[in-house]
Amino acid sequence: MKKLGVLLLSVVMCMLFSVSAFAEEGNWKIAILTGTTSQGEEEFRAAERAVATFGEDHVVTDTYPDNFMDETETTISKLISLASDEDVKAIVMCQAVPGAKAAFDKIRNELGRDDILLIAGVPQEDPAVISEAADLVFYTNEAKQGDTIMETCANWGVEVFVHYSFPRHLAMETIAARKALLEENCAALGIEYVEATAPDPTGDAGVSGAQQFILEDVPAKMEQYAGKKVAFFTTNCAMQEPLQKAILDQPDAYYPQPCCPSPYHAFPASLGLEISVGGDDTVALQAIAEKLAEHDAVERYSTWPSPVNMTIIDVAAEYAKGFIDGDITERNDHDKIVELFQSKCDGAIVENYVNADGTVLDNYYTVLLAPVDFNDYLGA
Repeated sequence: MKKLGVLLLSVVMCMLFSVSAFAEEGNWKIAILTGTTSQGEEEFRAAERAVATFGEDHVVTDTYPDNFMDETETTISKLISLASDEDVKAIVMCQAVPGAKAAFDKIRNELGRDDILLIAGVPQEDPAVISEAADLVFYTNEAKQGDTIMETCANWGVEVFVHYSFPRHLAMETIAARKALLEENCAALGIEYVEATAPDPTGDAGVSGAQQFILEDVPAKMEQYAGKKVAFFTTNCAMQEPLQKAILDQPDAYYPQPCCPSPYHAFPASLGLEISVGGDDTVALQAIAEKLAEHDAVERYSTWPSPVNMTIIDVAAEYAKGFIDGDITERNDHDKIVELFQSKCDGAIVENYVNADGTVLDNYYTVLLAPVDFNDYLGA
């Protein structure tokens, strides 16, 4: 009888241990930090989508300040707070605004969280800097957009290309590389390149001041270059909506793509469309094409067929879950990352970033898609 009691006690203890271990395994969390809807609705909605996919018990979200350049410490403290929860096994930050590198270093060195997976999407710190701090970095291939944007402009017969930006963005390596290629291609194609300095939305003018500048400057530029086909591009998310609106009814004005090319980047707001951000991409492109047709603008606008910034968060969350489960055993599984992006973005070209000095950053991945022709979505 005594032996039976000991045996039963052993079985119970094993069961309790198993339940305890299962509960501990079930307490995993992925933390996602994005901008607000005013700075980046796509990322914000993608974070919501991750919550819907994995459950609110397993995905926690937060936002960094709109004026993130002046509130870097707030961004850092939010990341530290997320990492202070031991159940958080991965952090996805998109866009990875300034403060990401400092926060990731603190998470590793001060909190001692060597176990946590750190993923930076759409970074605003130089590639060598952020790739040193993050396990993985995901971004659109900004540099090569200098080719695809200009190919679109050449097909349209554009004669003047206006590039709106500001010193903070032009100091970023990837944006600077794209700008240099745009200038080079303009020169080769005989297109006049115009560098137009716009207010920084994180500066004194704020988002509203930067948007008002665009609304006023586009008509002025069209008057200045009257009779010529003029393409406009801005490096800033908050300026996309006013730029799309300002171009719409200017018959010689062209819009090759948003800074973060996507069917959802400003198009719903600028065109007054009821499009669910992150919904069916083809349906969204068809709705955009139909609205552009009403303004005789189908052949003056383009974008990418899929929302890469949203896909970055989708891929990051899915990769993080696989890593937490042990299905992915490496922090940087190149083949798995390429597979995930290509499964979500048909025709995606996924490459490692190469620095200006030729150094390959093996944990920094870029994604490139071909631009759409909205004629293909009319009457579909």
